[in-house]
Amino acid sequence: MSLITIFLISFGLIFTAELGDKTQLMVLTLALRYGGRPVLAGAFLAFALLSGSAAIVGKGLGELLDQDLITRISAWVFIAFGIYMLIKKKEEEGEEARPSARAGFAAAFGMIAISEMGDKTQIATLLLSVKYQSFIAVFLGSLAALTCATLLGVLVAGRLHKVIPVKYISPLSGGLFILLGAGTLLFA
Repeated sequence: MSLITIFLISFGLIFTAELGDKTQLMVLTLALRYGGRPVLAGAFLAFALLSGSAAIVGKGLGELLDQDLITRISAWVFIAFGIYMLIKKKEEEGEEARPSARAGFAAAFGMIAISEMGDKTQIATLLLSVKYQSFIAVFLGSLAALTCATLLGVLVAGRLHKVIPVKYISPLSGGLFILLGAGTLLFA
């Protein structure tokens, strides 16, 4: 099978699996708060590390760490980040300055790296790598799919940012993170 075919299979499967996933909601929320570029860059780096590790190792981090533990940790990180955003907003009452790009990059990288570890797309990348024995095609297909899905979330956030007043973005984002974390704890 050609590298292009393996790339397209990997892209199609991973992109479909990522649509509507918690990561898109997280990216949308982070992009509302920090802007699209730093969030996209942080997400890209996290996806590159996770997809690369899954494709190289062939067994992935999901086998090394307990999936339930990873899910619970990521849920509590969402809740803590949401609470932080709500508290920080109260401290900044009246300020309309957008947080730094560095903070957006760090938040996106850290949260996505934790929440995607052992996720279905990382496991799918691992399985595709084992099946096709092609690190580069599977890695690039997976990374392209995750980046495209993330870009969709960033673009939606850009549209919402024009509609939602700045003073409501932090409380809305904080509330969404708390709901996402609580939902993960309850339903995962």
